[in-house]
Amino acid sequence: MLMLTHTYLLQQVIAASGIRQADPDIYIYNIAPDLLTIHPDIQAGQTHSIDRFIVAPDEHRRTAYIMFHLLVDDLAHYGKISLTCEEGFNPHSAGYTYLKGRRLIGSLLELHKIIGRDISYNEAAYRSHLIIEMIYDLIIRLHIHADRSMEVLEEAIHFTLERRRSQFCDDIAWLYGIEKDAAADVLKNAVSYITRERMERIMNIEGRIRLFTEKFGLRNDNVLFAETIAGLFRDALSSIEDEDFLQETAATIRNAGWLPTL
Repeated sequence: MLMLTHTYLLQQVIAASGIRQADPDIYIYNIAPDLLTIHPDIQAGQTHSIDRFIVAPDEHRRTAYIMFHLLVDDLAHYGKISLTCEEGFNPHSAGYTYLKGRRLIGSLLELHKIIGRDISYNEAAYRSHLIIEMIYDLIIRLHIHADRSMEVLEEAIHFTLERRRSQFCDDIAWLYGIEKDAAADVLKNAVSYITRERMERIMNIEGRIRLFTEKFGLRNDNVLFAETIAGLFRDALSSIEDEDFLQETAATIRNAGWLPTL
């Protein structure tokens, strides 16, 4: 899932835990596996491919929120929580985003043919799950606005950079073996990336289509392509009729023994 869904879900879990006051940096730890990849030398495989439920010493207890992110991703991608990271790619995964994205695969293959691009079934499966992740923010956008998730995230990045930078970098170095300077660079760059204005600008289908086409180098002036991809995203949006994923995910993670730390 994308960072606003991760943020909103953590907000709900924190509230349900009875925690009334939590420092906002927990929301940056929560998106760290994705956020760190804005650095050119840090890849998603590095930030996601670690064992779950690592027992952190007290001085690194905030890494629990990184684990929360990974557990949410496990359920979205694989449909279950594993004690170790899943290896290899399975286009037939039982994860929520792959199940919901499966109906889009044929249309994605046809979409790419319009501009003379051939992609494999596996790649189409990967891209279809990403569309579902992009759309899910829009499914829960009323909740995101009601809980001020964008403002929470914007405040959190400034708080972490200005008041918890050293601790964050120490924690990232301990968990991932990533250089502290690289983690610090990510925080500095993220201040201009995580803003309410930017997040609001892409909180619609058009914004999500831009994200998708830019990510995969698909920007073009083909009118048929534009009409087809707009229809594809509308189809994805209409395919999700409920928000059960959030409630089921929170319950599964709680039952697995994850607890917030302060």
